Amino acid sequence: MAMQRAYYGQDRDREYFERVFQSANINFLIGSGASLPAIRILGDIEAQLEEHVRSGDDLAYFQQAGDFLTSVWEANDVLLDRTQQGIPHSQPTLDNVTVTRTYYSGFLHSLEKILTQRRTGLLPRRINLFTTNYDLFIEDAAVKSYNVILNDGFSRRGNLYGAHLFDPASFYHTTHATGNLYNYSVELPTINLIKLHGSLSWLKYKNDFYYQVPPLRPVAFATHEELRNWVLSHALILPRKDKFRETLLENIYYDLLRSYSNELDKEGALLVVFGFSFADEHIETLTKKALRNMSLKVIIFSYNEISRIAFMEKFRDYSNVEIVYTPGKKLDFTKVNEIINCFLRR
Repeated sequence: MAMQRAYYGQDRDREYFERVFQSANINFLIGSGASLPAIRILGDIEAQLEEHVRSGDDLAYFQQAGDFLTSVWEANDVLLDRTQQGIPHSQPTLDNVTVTRTYYSGFLHSLEKILTQRRTGLLPRRINLFTTNYDLFIEDAAVKSYNVILNDGFSRRGNLYGAHLFDPASFYHTTHATGNLYNYSVELPTINLIKLHGSLSWLKYKNDFYYQVPPLRPVAFATHEELRNWVLSHALILPRKDKFRETLLENIYYDLLRSYSNELDKEGALLVVFGFSFADEHIETLTKKALRNMSLKVIIFSYNEISRIAFMEKFRDYSNVEIVYTPGKKLDFTKVNEIINCFLRR
């Protein structure tokens, strides 16, 4: 059965996490809980959208999907430093974005230190960061991380128009630096950002995806058709069980899921999970299938007692899963950063 590990910040905790991180092919899986408080999910959005689909209520579906995307965009517009018609964002929105921005900045800094302080040369200086989030907080934090490369899957060759084309094969590339006087080559620390459900910065054009931040949402939609077109202009998998409304996004999704599965099948793989409930049935199924690889270790950070019990039940049949919790306290993003940092030099 799954194991439980209480974290107290003692020497034995530091020794344990150093042993885990120093000897593994490292992967992270993060979900919507990581982007709190900046982005709050609107209730049980998946069930509500699914109900609209089943009832054939197209109007209600796109109205609710539009409200959901508007709430996601609000925080990202703060990151992009843009406003609707010059109207400033509310102070609570600005404060929440500042908090979440600080969390992600600390997280990227932690990953950078894990890679740069890695003692073994046998493992790649690479971390795979899988996320179902659409937002741009990781990209924003990476701007300030100068010692690590963020590989978001877009070819920097571009085209004659300067556009960057999405190519999942780029996640298997490595970047080396060489000296101009001496014949040596050093692998540069890299974080692969793999956005399983798409991104606000993805643009679909013909049969490809390009990196492009779209213009601001219209202040109002004159017709239902305008709202519908705005929702469908996003290259995103919306939170519903029947996720796919068009084939290209489905193909990309399954390509990225194969990458997720392949990484977990590697010898000595480590998957660290937080802010993610495994509500996505595809990801849950692939994770449980990968757990047959007994060299795989899955560490799930449990936010509170309710989630700890739920994770123990969900993974009760798997001995290579550990649920990490902080007794009597909530294990939030600040605590996650503390834990994955605990064995590193300051």
